[in-house]
Amino acid sequence: MIVAVAGEKGGCGKTSLAVHLSGWRMCAGRDVMLVDADRQGSASMWVDSRVERKLPAPSTVRQFDTGLRRAVRDLARRYEDVVVDIGSGDGAAIEAVMRVAHFVLVPVQPNGMDVWTIDLLDEMACDALDVNRELTVCSVINRASTHHASKDLLAAQRELLRFRDVKHSELVIRERTSIRRAVPFGLLIDEYRPLDPKGIGELRAVFEYVFR
Repeated sequence: MIVAVAGEKGGCGKTSLAVHLSGWRMCAGRDVMLVDADRQGSASMWVDSRVERKLPAPSTVRQFDTGLRRAVRDLARRYEDVVVDIGSGDGAAIEAVMRVAHFVLVPVQPNGMDVWTIDLLDEMACDALDVNRELTVCSVINRASTHHASKDLLAAQRELLRFRDVKHSELVIRERTSIRRAVPFGLLIDEYRPLDPKGIGELRAVFEYVFR
């Protein structure tokens, strides 16, 4: 299965989601390749940190530009799952991967600036579906306030329902210290201490949604 995590805005938590999708899939016994298509290289650094800690890690490769689609397609022949972490605002990479992916996850922070960027992704998804009928593109709200009556969250949820080809998963991941601290240390949230059951549950719900 080819899964990509993509978005036009930075800071929405793409890498945190990509490493958890690949890491938990690996822990489930799958042969996983994590493609770091973000020039910041955060996903690769997460893998390096795990190797230094002698923790199991998915395979990883860095790939950019015009060769990305071909590389992902070739890797999918050799690995059971390929997870791609795409850099913020890299429209060319997003378009390329949408043409071969099975699932594209779009994390969105609950504010107007992030939600507005979905218009462009919706157009990309529409074009990609013309050539890739196996594609599913879904948004998930990430880094939401822990206050359950947040007006920003409610407004974002309503707005995300209006898009045609970027479906809204209705899943919400709250702003969690455990996520923010675990990933830079090469950890998954369920390896971080103290355990954060709520954060684990939110990320697990996204994992199960993607790989259902």
